[in-house]
Amino acid sequence: MRYPVVSESKRPYRLWDANAKCALRWRYYSNPKRAHMGALIEARWAKVGTVVEVYNAENGRLLGQYRRTATTIEFTQGD
Repeated sequence: MRYPVVSESKRPYRLWDANAKCALRWRYYSNPKRAHMGALIEARWAKVGTVVEVYNAENGRLLGQYRRTATTIEFTQGD
């Protein structure tokens, strides 16, 4: 999977919906910690089976994935 690459962005950490294969609008962060918290919030209110990914748009590096299950949210470490 290829993520869009952005050069010199003030908010390079983005959220990606792996099921819909599109970026989540208005979910751009300057800090990776805040991006992970945003992904947790999005995963909490998403449908069961949804996967929200956190990635760095400057270099396309995957930082982690959050998968919504029936009772929990599972985290998978990125690259």
